[in-house]
Amino acid sequence: MSLETLAGEIEELRAAYGTASIAAGAPGQTLIRIAVARLPAGCTPPDTPALLVLQDGQRPQFYVKPGIRLPNGAGPRSTSLVPIAGEGWMQFSYSFPWDEGTHSLVQFVEASLRRFALAE
Repeated sequence: MSLETLAGEIEELRAAYGTASIAAGAPGQTLIRIAVARLPAGCTPPDTPALLVLQDGQRPQFYVKPGIRLPNGAGPRSTSLVPIAGEGWMQFSYSFPWDEGTHSLVQFVEASLRRFALAE
């Protein structure tokens, strides 16, 4: 993603989520932290901090803070904790189509969050 494209994507994330801060990660990585991302109805807590990790030429990676309960009260399956930039983040398995050329990072975040609407 070019710097010009990234700047526009960051503005869209800020418009959608109120805040999105950028930091450098490992070489070639850009970290975008969203302070408040709304989870699907029925989840507890109702929102979570989220982290996007952009790596040159790769599909973004999406993480949330641990402790989410699904609408059925269970914890999500197929998750693990990973350290990123000195913090613990929850990664999870969820696949959906995404193309950098036609989809925005806001769409990527929203599609990722839909995983928590599933009762699994």
